[in-house]
Amino acid sequence: MNRIKLLDKALIDKIAAGEVVERPASVVKELVENSLDAGSCRIEVEIAGGGLDLIRVIDDGSGIDEDDLILAFARHATSKISDESHLWALSSMGFRGEALSSIGAVSRVEMYSNPGQEGHCIQVEGGEVISLKPAPSPPGTSITIRDLFYNTPARKKFVKSAVTEGNQVYDIILRLAFSHPKVSFSFSNERRRVFQTSGNGHIPEVALAIFGQDYARRLMQFRGQYGAIQVFGLTSTLELTRKNRKGQIFLVNGRVVKNPILGVAMEEAYRGLLLSRERPVGIIYLTIPPDQIDVNVHPQKIEIRFNDEKAVFQAIKSGVRTALYQQANPNITGQQFLTRLESEQNNQSPSKGSSFTQYQSALPLKYDLQGVLNNNPDNWVPTRAVETEPESSQWGETRQQFTQSNEGFRPQVKTFGQWQDSYLVCELEGRLVIVDQHAAHERLLFNRLKETESPVHEQELAVPVAIELPEDLLTIAEAKSELLQELGYYLDRFGEKSMVIRIIPAMATDQEVETLMDILEQLQNHNLDDRLHLDEGLKILACKGAIKAGQRLDQLQINHLLEEWFRTDTRDFCPHGRPTCMVLEKSDLDKLLKR
Repeated sequence: MNRIKLLDKALIDKIAAGEVVERPASVVKELVENSLDAGSCRIEVEIAGGGLDLIRVIDDGSGIDEDDLILAFARHATSKISDESHLWALSSMGFRGEALSSIGAVSRVEMYSNPGQEGHCIQVEGGEVISLKPAPSPPGTSITIRDLFYNTPARKKFVKSAVTEGNQVYDIILRLAFSHPKVSFSFSNERRRVFQTSGNGHIPEVALAIFGQDYARRLMQFRGQYGAIQVFGLTSTLELTRKNRKGQIFLVNGRVVKNPILGVAMEEAYRGLLLSRERPVGIIYLTIPPDQIDVNVHPQKIEIRFNDEKAVFQAIKSGVRTALYQQANPNITGQQFLTRLESEQNNQSPSKGSSFTQYQSALPLKYDLQGVLNNNPDNWVPTRAVETEPESSQWGETRQQFTQSNEGFRPQVKTFGQWQDSYLVCELEGRLVIVDQHAAHERLLFNRLKETESPVHEQELAVPVAIELPEDLLTIAEAKSELLQELGYYLDRFGEKSMVIRIIPAMATDQEVETLMDILEQLQNHNLDDRLHLDEGLKILACKGAIKAGQRLDQLQINHLLEEWFRTDTRDFCPHGRPTCMVLEKSDLDKLLKR
């Protein structure tokens, strides 16, 4: 039986470090927040190797006295609180005294600090103070972290690539820059200046410095109030969207926070204006009475609770929605827009997609024959029934699986036409089959790309296209250049925030930028190896190259698409997992029509 033993100090410090120092970004966050609490007006952050090799933070704050330098690296030492009551009235960025202690326990630290009279330098390695001596230095503090996790290999093996970790640091710095617009921030990665803000307090200028002109010009300023809650910030026009929520930043009383209701409220403001997979971008500030929130939900104080979530939801939704409508028609006041919005929402019922399994239940159908007869006949492509013979031996009773009769069986397919320029309608063995033309063609293109040795045909642009990219996507584009070339994209760096597209995949013509952005965001979202990333990229190319919903097809195109689709073994779903068709038996229609 193992005996219970007290742990030694070094091991205790390493365990404590695991609570605070999860990755390089958490180190940067701690150091920058210390600089902010020291009253800094200028903060410089530099990293190398994703922050594992080097993290350097320089500020012009109040500095640390010689007597406090050693104490700063001791556990549970802080200048920010002295009793329990201070926990409920926090105005500083943090209060954990173990931050510097934890960082020093798993890295090699060198810190210069000058409170205004004389500077000193302290060196800490693995939690042990190596030296403390006078050293000339400008007022403020400069701290350099090297070889993060050098003595904790178990922790280091869970750290991601330098690109991923560098992007995490970038994300932390940009959020801190938006939460403190009156502080000048500069961020450098591998000796390259990524951005520098002026510190003049003007939020649109912070966005311009961080994101670049092309991105920033598609952000709208807005301001509103709902009860005691004030809301203001920047929100995107309909031209600027992302496929994930990384472009959404929320701040409550100056602190970057997370709460699911915030993103839901913002996206609700765009409901009906964006495609289902598009996400708006914005930096939204909320000012809420401190007694109406709880920031002590999580040790890092990122998560937050609201006493009245409904009021927060309405404040964000109404503020953002008003900005969108005022952009569309600046001659109408915000209140007029809100009145119109509420009227529209009360008269509209949310659209609901139906699947094959849903139709079997009692659907709310309207038996309005006159409405059907009055529909625009141009929405239907009338054709005489055409029989095709797809080469396939497996059929099922539902969309997912057709029953196999025998290997030589070749079913007869009657094609009736195209409906709403989006769906192909045909009959197979007495069943009505409705095929989503985009999903079906997407499946065919993806299979074709996967089956060939060199999947992507390339096309050189007569005039190269320059695009501005956010820093996180820019670093991914550089790190994954070989993978992008396999997908048909050849890019060159152009200035600080831009890339030039020279060669594109042939099937991405006319939407080369949109397709590239989708691929980069896909690479950002998933930590996959390059082979799986290639598959994801091919899915995006297939989606962009496929026939679109709303695209009219002639009879020859309809027949050709259906023949190829019926011949495909994996026809039931598109590469992204959406069903390609719905199959209805006569008995199903009998139930729907209550026969």
